[in-house]
Amino acid sequence: MKRPGTQDVGLAVCFVLLAVIAFRPSGVVGGRLREWKSERQVLALYREEWRQAAAGRGSVLGSGDAAPAIFEFSDYLCPFCRLSHETVNGWAASGEARVVLVHVPLSDRSAAAARAAICAETEGAFPRMHDYLMTNEDWKAGEVDWESIAEAADVPAGTSFTRCLDSAATTRRLARDAALADRWRITATPTLVSEHARIIGVASQTGFKKLINR
Repeated sequence: MKRPGTQDVGLAVCFVLLAVIAFRPSGVVGGRLREWKSERQVLALYREEWRQAAAGRGSVLGSGDAAPAIFEFSDYLCPFCRLSHETVNGWAASGEARVVLVHVPLSDRSAAAARAAICAETEGAFPRMHDYLMTNEDWKAGEVDWESIAEAADVPAGTSFTRCLDSAATTRRLARDAALADRWRITATPTLVSEHARIIGVASQTGFKKLINR
């Protein structure tokens, strides 16, 4: 039996050292394992809170309680959210999923738009307001008459809508959405979340298949 030479021992030591470096927490493999474990923990949290989080929400695209819910954490000024809009609408229109919008405004202007969308819920017109805000530019700069925006979006406007924009209930609703984003560790928009996956970035059909576990 051939005894290992100095070169063989040296190679073995190198392999061991490389493995130690790779698998330590700051190493390539160790870091990836840590990310994977964190992702599994987050998905477990989604599944645990799923029904409660989806219950009673009015910012919904699509219908049918039997359809799986996909949460979209979104900002009306986010360019990637706007790019995703048509694709996400298609998911909801197909009947294969309901899309639950969670408002994560990143600026005062986005927050004002989110408030208008929330107030459209009370008129049963969230999808129309949401579509208008995602596809039009007239509210993005300067002074905005939100009642006029509502009329342009074919949303019933009036005293109740105007009062809703600055109401404490709307502020609490935005805070509830922000709390959900924090609890679910959402750090970017758009983020799409289902019981099966979390996808960050522009929506795609490949992503949709992952989200509904197809």
